[in-house]
Amino acid sequence: MTRFTRMLGAAMLMISTAMAAELALAPRAVAQGQPHPLQPTSPRLERLVRAPGVIEGTLTRVDGRIESVDVSIFLGLLGKTLEVVPDTLIQVNGREAKFADLQEGAKVKAFYEERGAKLVATRLEVLSG
Repeated sequence: MTRFTRMLGAAMLMISTAMAAELALAPRAVAQGQPHPLQPTSPRLERLVRAPGVIEGTLTRVDGRIESVDVSIFLGLLGKTLEVVPDTLIQVNGREAKFADLQEGAKVKAFYEERGAKLVATRLEVLSG
């Protein structure tokens, strides 16, 4: 096996892994065959396009200034930034909590929905230490 073949194989493995991770992070509306976001939509269809999503990973950033969190997966290389709003249900170790209780490094399962250009957390289930 030549050096070029080994490098090509490694590159293909990294690309396929990144693509698989992106599919896992993609909003479910795309996976369910919903219309493309740029297609004209009626209010009825718009509701379907904004399907909820879920991401499981690690809280890599908790920003109290704008009340948002970064949830990262795949060695911190992939993830999403979610805005936390007053309606967001936050649970830490199964108990209701507040934004101030969120700690970087904690494992989280985050449920979110698209609102315009933002991803808004609807529920954060956090497991600390």
